[in-house]
Amino acid sequence: MKFVLVFITALIFVKGNILYSNEETLSYYYEIAKENCHDISAIRTEMDRINNEILKLLVERTAYVKRAGDLKSRTTKIADDRQRVADQERKIIDKSVELELPTEISIPAFRAIVETSIQFQQGYIDQLPFQQPISH
Repeated sequence: MKFVLVFITALIFVKGNILYSNEETLSYYYEIAKENCHDISAIRTEMDRINNEILKLLVERTAYVKRAGDLKSRTTKIADDRQRVADQERKIIDKSVELELPTEISIPAFRAIVETSIQFQQGYIDQLPFQQPISH
C-alpha cells in the first residue's frame, strides 16, 4: 500500500510544473476508468501503465535530489530542510484539494517520498569527498 501511495504522490509532486486542466481531477479519471475498464484485468493493466510512468518521474525527481546533494555538499547545509518540507506539504494539500485527491492518500505518500529522498541525499552527501564550503 505504501508503494502505491509513493507512486501517486510522485506523480502529483513531480508533475507540478505541468499545468493541470480542470478535467484532471479524480472525478474525471474515475469516469474514464468506468468507461474503459470493465474487469480487474483492465484496471491492473492501467495501473501497471501508470506505475511505470510514476517510476520514470521518481527517477527524474531523484536525479534532482542527487544534484541538490552536490550543491549542498559545498555549503554548510545538510539534506534535511524542514521549512522546505513544510512549504511543499502545504502546496501538496492545496493541489490535492484542487484535484479531488484525498489528502489521506497524498500527504502520507508525499511524506514517504520526502523522507526517503532526504535519507538518500544525506547518504550521498556523506560519501562525497570533502570540499571547501562556498561562502556567499
